[in-house]
Amino acid sequence: MDPGLQRALNPLAPSQDTAMHVPAGSVTSHWGTTGRGYFCFTTASLALCLVFAVATIMVLVVQKTDSIPNPPGQFPLKGGNCSEDISCILKRAPFKKSWAYLQVSKHINKTKLSWNKDGIIHGVRYQDENLVIQFPGWYFIICQLQFLVKCPEHSVDLKLELLINKDVKKQTLVTVCESGAQAKNIYQNLSQFLLEHLQVNTTISVKVDKFQYVDTNTFPLENVLSIFLYSSSD
Repeated sequence: MDPGLQRALNPLAPSQDTAMHVPAGSVTSHWGTTGRGYFCFTTASLALCLVFAVATIMVLVVQKTDSIPNPPGQFPLKGGNCSEDISCILKRAPFKKSWAYLQVSKHINKTKLSWNKDGIIHGVRYQDENLVIQFPGWYFIICQLQFLVKCPEHSVDLKLELLINKDVKKQTLVTVCESGAQAKNIYQNLSQFLLEHLQVNTTISVKVDKFQYVDTNTFPLENVLSIFLYSSSD
């Protein structure tokens, strides 16, 4: 190549030292910020999906009824608390025959979760960590749990299972604290939904493989199990 042309082209080529030199600290900071932003975005998205799913079912129920009177009480949505939003939607619902809204017990010592007995239960029975169906029909089931994992030196699998009688009908699995992760504490939301036709005395329960990570302190109101009778068979 002509020497003059070569000298003219050289300024356009980036310096190899400049292209490859990136401070290690800036990379770590970038990934830390990205990780926190991704967690906040994921949690907000799951909460929004949960409220949207319940709202969608509510629209379907309203469309099935000819005339639904206004409820005597006012239950405005709280906005920032997904669990309270679900409770308010259920209180305003036209179905009053069978529904329940329970928060997880503070004392969890096995994979099958127990629930506070002072929750809202109507037309359903709670016995031995199970919700027991009293009226046949199609039921919508919602479970949401918050986890706090103090990362060990290995990855952790978090699994949420919805059981009808003793059979797993729906499950969610996520792996946290993967190799190379720099975060010490991981907050993780798991939720699951199910529309199922249930008979009288059918049981509903929830199992969590790593129950010790269920966070009952930071977000005590966000660990809930809720069901309602969408369409009655009798």
